[in-house]
Amino acid sequence: MLTDTHCHLYADAFGDDLEAVLQRAASVGVTRIYLPNVDQSTLEPMRSLVEAYQGPIQLRTMLGLHPCSVEETWKEEWEVLDALLRATHPASKGPVAVGEIGLDLYWRQDNLDLQVEALRAQIHTAIQLNLPVCFHSRNSLDQLLDCTSGLDFRAVYHCFSGTKEQAETILQRGQYLGVGGTLTFGSNRALRDVIAGVDRTRVILETDAPYLAPVPHRGQRNEPAHVSLVAKHLAALWDMDIEEVAERTTQNALALFEPEQAHSQIQSHA
Repeated sequence: MLTDTHCHLYADAFGDDLEAVLQRAASVGVTRIYLPNVDQSTLEPMRSLVEAYQGPIQLRTMLGLHPCSVEETWKEEWEVLDALLRATHPASKGPVAVGEIGLDLYWRQDNLDLQVEALRAQIHTAIQLNLPVCFHSRNSLDQLLDCTSGLDFRAVYHCFSGTKEQAETILQRGQYLGVGGTLTFGSNRALRDVIAGVDRTRVILETDAPYLAPVPHRGQRNEPAHVSLVAKHLAALWDMDIEEVAERTTQNALALFEPEQAHSQIQSHA
């Protein structure tokens, strides 16, 4: 029972073999995949994928405006996404989160004010709709933590790569750390040290496919089946069986994205 909480399955990189990609994911035990939106251009590919797929994996969607897509006209674009969120929530097959949103100071350093404005608007909608948020925080984690200080909402910091102190701040807020292929990189000992010691009820697995493939596939196209490799590394860090890691992180993902589903599963095992 593995869950990939961040995967761009609708990307062109999967255009030629998507069915095989999903079959490989199912074969290693992936039962849920969460799809983050980027901007209006990804709405139709994501919708078409979810509507067409008839396989055993449950596909869940998010809606948001990625910080790298924030331009002077961001308000107009966000109005479209905001309206879709409000029109489809609550709904069994509607978006389960606002994302992928946040700040990016790696690709863009020239529009931080606009990014912050867009971020705050999207968090406001998430709080109003009681939806969790999926954060992008490349080279901007301190700024993102500052912007969200004092606000009460559910969230995951996708592709977490911060310090022990930053992780503690996030966990103190009751939020989650998303870990993926970067956990397996040989140069990332510091991240492994952080994740080894955090609250295990606040960690979820992801791939960010087609990006950031784990070892031994680093530099190649990533895919959701590779979440099993991340789980294997996490199992070694936590001295647990991989099955326990899969169960724990899936329950964590449900608690974040689909709390009613998590509650029903707990009741059924009681």
